[in-house]
Amino acid sequence: MIKVEGYKAFEGVLRITPKCVNVEPFELEGQFLYKPDTGCWYGKGSSFPEEICEVVEDAGY
Repeated sequence: MIKVEGYKAFEGVLRITPKCVNVEPFELEGQFLYKPDTGCWYGKGSSFPEEICEVVEDAGY
């Protein structure tokens, strides 16, 4: 995990567990940035609220 000026970023796998019971959890691989002012992870052209996200694998770059 990289931390710069209040932001967190990593390259790896992010697990998304939607609140909607009809949608299965899924994982995305790529680069992600967390912005504390919005409480969201950003990556793959989308944003995901922190409460539904879990860092599964961090490449550690």
